[in-house]
Order: sequence, then structure tokens, then C-alpha cells
Amino acid sequence: HSMALIEGYWFRRLGTLGMSEDLNQLRSAIDNLDNEILQVLAKRMKLSDQVIAAKNGAVAFRPGREAALVRKLVINNESNGHDLSPSVILGVWRQIMAASLSRQNGDLAFAVHDMVMPAAAWHMGSALAATSFDQMTPLLDAVASAQCRYGLVPANHDIAALLTALDQHQHLSIIARTPLYDMPALHPAYIIADYLPDPSGDDISLYAVPAADGFALTMIDGHHGNNAVVDAPANLPRDARLVGIYAR
Repeated sequence: HSMALIEGYWFRRLGTLGMSEDLNQLRSAIDNLDNEILQVLAKRMKLSDQVIAAKNGAVAFRPGREAALVRKLVINNESNGHDLSPSVILGVWRQIMAASLSRQNGDLAFAVHDMVMPAAAWHMGSALAATSFDQMTPLLDAVASAQCRYGLVPANHDIAALLTALDQHQHLSIIARTPLYDMPALHPAYIIADYLPDPSGDDISLYAVPAADGFALTMIDGHHGNNAVVDAPANLPRDARLVGIYAR
């Protein structure tokens, strides 16, 4: 219906011949831009391949750097007067980064909680290779045993079970929260891996604090981890343990 209204407007303004010529020109311009985007994307992928080669086998998935990149793009979009929403920018670059990651790192098997399978598919796109779980403990067991490289779990559901499972595998950490910007159609997820993320410039550190019935989650502003070394804020209990960091 909306397309009919638009075409009706151009028909009245330009006439049948004028409308046809104008639409053809617009479509041709879009086709040319699509070809330019394709060429630039291919060039980006080649540069990405060179980056991972220079890293000599280092971990390719760096959620802190990804978050910083998206934030920079959002700022540039606004400063240049463009009207792309942050969610649109995130969605486009999320798929570009997922494609790049799949080229750099062949081991992209994810252990995914049933509740966040849509978020996993959105985050990794066609690069996703997933094994589904409905419980936290076997999911983290799969990541800890290297059956899967990463885990995705609900970010706001059954946190007590998540903290208990992380306590059983203390070399695993929360390294990201996806999507970076909340989206109504996606249940947010934590990404689990065996390393901590790089600082993104705006991070939250997560601590498990022992409680009577297990563990409670405490969130502290800032990046308070340095690899496996914990730099805990002074206001936390002595028995609190860093369980992750994510960019917000």
C-alpha cells in the first residue's frame, strides 16, 4: 500500500514517462552503490585475514574491540548528520564482524541455551554452528571441555544457576552481552569463553558474591580484570570472585 502511494506521487509529479525514467535512474544508482559496497566489503575481509595472520594464532573474537568500533560508528553517523539508528548500524556491522570472525577462526561451535537461540542466530548469522541445551551445567560443561568454543546463556534468567556453573569451571568467564543495544525481539544473552575481553572504554565487571543459597551477582562499573588477575574494587566482599566483563 505504501509503495502504491509513493508511486502515485511520482506519477502525478513527473508523468508516466518521467516517473519511469526517474525510477530507473534511482535503481541504477542503488545497483552501483551495492557493487561499491561489495568491493569494499571484500577488501575489508582481506585486511581482516591479514590481521589474524599477524596475530599468529591469537584469539580472533574480541568483543571489547567490536563494541568500541560500533560505538565509534554510531558517533560518526550522528556527527555527520546521518539518520541511521544505532540498532541498524549494529545489525549491519554485527554480520560483517561475524563473517570476518568465521574466516579468521574455524572453531566457532557455540553451546546455546534454548532461550537465547534467536540471539545466537542474530549474533553469528550464517557462521553459527550451535548445539542446543536447556540447562546451565551441561552447557558450561561443553564449553569447559572444549566440545564448544563459546557458550550463550540468558542474561537475565536463572542467574543463580549460571553462577553456580561458573564456580564449577573457574577458568570460564562472561566476555560479552549481546545484543550491544537492547532489541525487543531478542532475549539478551551472555557469551561465555575461557578468556576475558579487552577493555572497550565503557564496561561492566561482574562478580559472584557467596550468599546463603549460592551466589549473588554484583555489577561494578569499569573493566576490573587483567587477564586472569583480579583487580577487585575495595567495596566488594573479600570472597567475591570476578566472573566476567562485558561492554555496554
